[in-house]
Amino acid sequence: MQNQSKKQSQKRPVLAGLDRLLADNETIERLSHRQVGLLTNHASATTAGITASRALSQRLTEAGAPPIRLYTPEHGIHLSAHAGDPVDNTIDPSTGLAVQSLYGGGGLDETTSFEDIDSLIIDLRDVGVRCYTYAATAAQAARRALEQHVEVIVCDRANPLGPSAEGPRPEADRRSFLAFFDVPFVHGHTLAELLSRHVAPAIGEAPYLVYPADVSLRATLGWSPPSPALPHPDAIAAYAALVLLEATNVSEGRSSSVSFRSISARNLDAERLARDIPDWNTGFRALPGPVTPMRGPDAGTRLPGVTFWPTKAQHQSPLLLGIHLLAWLRDYHPDFVWLPGHDGSPGGAIDTLFGRSDLRQQLDAGLNASEIVDSWR
Repeated sequence: MQNQSKKQSQKRPVLAGLDRLLADNETIERLSHRQVGLLTNHASATTAGITASRALSQRLTEAGAPPIRLYTPEHGIHLSAHAGDPVDNTIDPSTGLAVQSLYGGGGLDETTSFEDIDSLIIDLRDVGVRCYTYAATAAQAARRALEQHVEVIVCDRANPLGPSAEGPRPEADRRSFLAFFDVPFVHGHTLAELLSRHVAPAIGEAPYLVYPADVSLRATLGWSPPSPALPHPDAIAAYAALVLLEATNVSEGRSSSVSFRSISARNLDAERLARDIPDWNTGFRALPGPVTPMRGPDAGTRLPGVTFWPTKAQHQSPLLLGIHLLAWLRDYHPDFVWLPGHDGSPGGAIDTLFGRSDLRQQLDAGLNASEIVDSWR
């Protein structure tokens, strides 16, 4: 009897928030009499692999609803725009519907309005790191919609890094689109949890609903990249570490076959770096070998590099890995430099990306990774 119950539980379908919304006949019937908008991209799909835009459009059309309005964040509806590039309005190839971009490079435009819709549904895949922009776009959109008396429905998805948090909160004067939420750098929240914090003052202006996702969804679904530069699950595991290199002259492999799974640079002592990484106890291993970055000044050039992967037998601490990497580069890579900020400020790029200036200052002062982490505790 116990084995039979176990088999039945194993056969229970594992659902995303989108699946639960589509199965809610009462809500679908209500939405069929309303103009619905959907903020999404093709990384979000049902457990059957149907894109959110197509699945919701078909379900509501069958219920007699007018065509839905589509909105999209950074990278666009079909995930083709590079990081930071403005996203143009386009057509969704999955449905033929027009798509309005909500990403211009620095947050929601002041003129963006949702007053021509009655309900805004949000379904996006976050990666659990504060500087990833989907959640900030979704939070701004949800808050704007509620303030305009538009219902908001969030279809939640599991955090691929799980509930563990790592790192400090942003400094008050460093809050930006990349440091939008007052949470640790690896925040441990789902998209709905992040959004609920930001929209709390506006809840009551219009209905706000959340369809939860099964936490085990992280392990049971097949792989679909949430954005162009994260083509492999190991890239998400290491993202919080290697994204910090975007503020330096060392490549994180973006757009290559080992995007966010490698670092490379001219004159890098890759052999020594690979030998040192296991001593850091961050849950990652590495192998030295040439890497050809596809973006930046060395695009197309074969460079000495190191490729990373998470170990199964140890908990991963990606931010700690990133701090160790920066400290190692400071000590052993003589060509290492911080990139300036958009305003030309020295080291400004890392201060904006990380939402704090003390990481750069402590590294420049010679502190090691353990001392920096202890200062945040």
